[in-house]
Amino acid sequence: MAHSTHLFVKKMVMFMVLAVLLVGCSATNSSSGNSSSSKSGDVIKVGLQAPMTGDNAQYGQDMKNGVELAFKKINSDGGIDGKKLKLIVGDDKATPSEAVAVVNKMIMNDGVKAIIGGYNSSPTLAAQDVSGPAKVLHLNMGASPDLSKTGNKYLFRVILTGSVYVPAVMKYMSEEKKVKKIAALFENTDYGITMYDAAKESTKELGVEFIAAEKYNPGDKNFSAQLSKIKTLNADAVMVVGLYNEVALIEQQAKQAGLNVQFFSPDDSMYSEQLISLGGDAVENHIFASMIDLNADTKEMKEFKKIAEENKIPAQANTAIAYDAAMALAKALAEGGDDAEKARDALANIQYQGITGPIKFDKNGDRSNTPMIMQVQKGDFVVIKESE
Repeated sequence: MAHSTHLFVKKMVMFMVLAVLLVGCSATNSSSGNSSSSKSGDVIKVGLQAPMTGDNAQYGQDMKNGVELAFKKINSDGGIDGKKLKLIVGDDKATPSEAVAVVNKMIMNDGVKAIIGGYNSSPTLAAQDVSGPAKVLHLNMGASPDLSKTGNKYLFRVILTGSVYVPAVMKYMSEEKKVKKIAALFENTDYGITMYDAAKESTKELGVEFIAAEKYNPGDKNFSAQLSKIKTLNADAVMVVGLYNEVALIEQQAKQAGLNVQFFSPDDSMYSEQLISLGGDAVENHIFASMIDLNADTKEMKEFKKIAEENKIPAQANTAIAYDAAMALAKALAEGGDDAEKARDALANIQYQGITGPIKFDKNGDRSNTPMIMQVQKGDFVVIKESE
């Protein structure tokens, strides 16, 4: 992102934070973190900050599906102390400025008690500057390590961080695939840049070298220039950091260009049937680290798939993660009641067995599970190394 864009977003965030604080000061119960305005009668409002339009819209829809499935289950079971959960959807369009605007609106106008999202790292980093001062719980799915450094005690991450994903997949590529030279192709965002930096750092003791660092912008369709350059370098593997729609295009174009090399990604941003339907044979053998196996034979996975099938919702990875986030949030809200601090402490100390495994958070609000390594094999996602 350009430096001028950073400045614009920072200024906008400062105005939004000031507005939220002024509203909070005028509220009759400002110490409760907006709790007095979070309910209308017997309703507790929760916001979803996600990309609902644009190139990332499918991710937002998967998140929305997951939260709605969880809320439907919770509400059918009696809600939270008899109060029903109501979802307020805000389209952040995968941009920081829109994220600030929608989160500000959900807090000031809609009176949400908590926020689930965003999906992308840059919008989440911007939005949490608004939700934090307002004392609103914020459960996000951003992968950037920078989200661990905000100092916002109301911010929690329901996916694994790049600092966990990256070393696991880099170790696998070095020890199992014996790669020595890697070319990187990553999206030019906080997510892409920080994941690439983490990968470089993790290879220092592995005897692995990055011989190229090519970037692209989200929404790009043509990657021929980057792939042509990479092809001349004779890399052992190509690390792609991006989302499944672009990863599918990249690997299709790589195949057309005769770049026959192992592709892999540091995390599970491409864990979706859409990767295979869009990429076809070109994405066969793609390797990535993941926090979830949708084919797992567990009680939690079976229950999730049953609920998804009953509601005619695809059981996607991001849907399952958002479902877990909503269920964990509901548990914390039930324990905290109308007190934002108690709800925050309940979430900080939660121990919940979800679809994605045990949910608990460290001092930075990050999860501490270890990932598994997966691969696309014959049109399906297969675990090739279990989590340790």
